[in-house]
Amino acid sequence: MNDDAACMPRKIISGGQTGADLGGLVGARRAGIPTGGFAAGGYRTERGPQEAALRQFGLVPHASAAYPPRTEDNVRHSDATLIFCTAKASAGTRMTIEFCSKHVRPYTVIDPRSDSAVAEVRAFFDQYRPDTLNIAGNRETVSPGIAAAVAGIISAAFRADTEA
Repeated sequence: MNDDAACMPRKIISGGQTGADLGGLVGARRAGIPTGGFAAGGYRTERGPQEAALRQFGLVPHASAAYPPRTEDNVRHSDATLIFCTAKASAGTRMTIEFCSKHVRPYTVIDPRSDSAVAEVRAFFDQYRPDTLNIAGNRETVSPGIAAAVAGIISAAFRADTEA
């Protein structure tokens, strides 16, 4: 786990799906945090293949084009997971929680519409100090506007650390 005085993750990863995943990568870049992760094979997203965009964030294609294997590998290759969602009962959210439990990784579920979302991210980070933080959550079609919201939350949660 991270003992760095900077108090931010060394890396933020996600699966690169539209919505929370992509928002996490954008927010990390704004905060100056390196990014990466596994995308579904062929850089598959709900908008079709997004190879050029996802490669810019350091994502690599998973051997499988299915979403569950890349979700599990992102959980396994991280120290903790933030799940951003407005539809808490979504299949993807349930699957991510199951993988976090299976691989004994801490996680929290945050509603990006909440006024306390930035504080919740900081509290979770301060409790677990993950070197590699996985960002997961709803797709843009399930929760319109979630990508922009998550990008703002992540950049706000870690921005002060990069300005010191």
